[in-house]
Amino acid sequence: MRRTMRPTRRAASTLGGAPVAGGFGASDAGRSWTQDYTLTVDPRTTVLDCLLLIKRTQDPTLAFRYSCGHGMCGSDAVAINGTPSLLCKTTVGQAAQTAKPVTPAFRRTAGAQPTATATPSTAATTPTTTPASASAASTTSAASAGTMNAPVIDLAPIAAFSVQRDLIADIDPMLDQIRALQPYLQARGDLAMTADGKVNVFEYLQSPEQLAKFEQLTTCIACGVCEASCPVFVGGDAFVGPAALVNQIRFIDDSRDGAASERLAAISESDGLPACQSVRACGLNCPQGIDVGEVIWQFIQGVQTRKQEG
Repeated sequence: MRRTMRPTRRAASTLGGAPVAGGFGASDAGRSWTQDYTLTVDPRTTVLDCLLLIKRTQDPTLAFRYSCGHGMCGSDAVAINGTPSLLCKTTVGQAAQTAKPVTPAFRRTAGAQPTATATPSTAATTPTTTPASASAASTTSAASAGTMNAPVIDLAPIAAFSVQRDLIADIDPMLDQIRALQPYLQARGDLAMTADGKVNVFEYLQSPEQLAKFEQLTTCIACGVCEASCPVFVGGDAFVGPAALVNQIRFIDDSRDGAASERLAAISESDGLPACQSVRACGLNCPQGIDVGEVIWQFIQGVQTRKQEG
């Protein structure tokens, strides 16, 4: 596991005048190192369960973030083999499919058989775990021979955020950007009426079509995977990031919200929609299946169309 202690400077994003920390910026030289772990587990075991096992049985100092463990909290996002993913939703078998075979180096200890120790293949490597079918440790020559090309699962903190410790990245800048844009419903104040003509003060009605326009966006868990996949945000440009944009689009498209004009003005600043380069990488790894790039692109197209017509 590579524990990266790396102080980071961040580009400033204004969000309508209020300075908020932005994407990953230039970093000072810091300390980092790699530590390998070897496990024998079922391929259906999640990577999160592997880390919990390591923490209980091998290294109690290993630090990583998780909450519910059911893929809904979004706090356990890390880079698995270089791809932003959730620990609790990625199994060892899935991770092994994208892992690169690594030829182990053999080290002898007094009175012991040769033991295969996997050597990290990239500089971005952090905790490594090995599936049962590809165990990198053995005390017999036959088992050692079978692990020569065993894939090693590389784990690292997600990009775009500074590292607090081990696999824990500081996602507060992303959450601050979302909070700065008032991520809550601001009702229109239009009172709904009942069938008999009375005021219905208990609900704001929506048609299925109105709900479908933004319903999928409500499943966003603010995990930061889209931000870590965005080359603009990771590159350090002043950009509020796809998570904040999608959050605002969710409310702008909500027929019950009455602050659409204010929200559109806020994300139309230079660090908002204009900063998006429509690379669409942000939606490639979303654990909730939201095509973030397409949502933002379609919204930008809609805004431009309305401006031309209006």
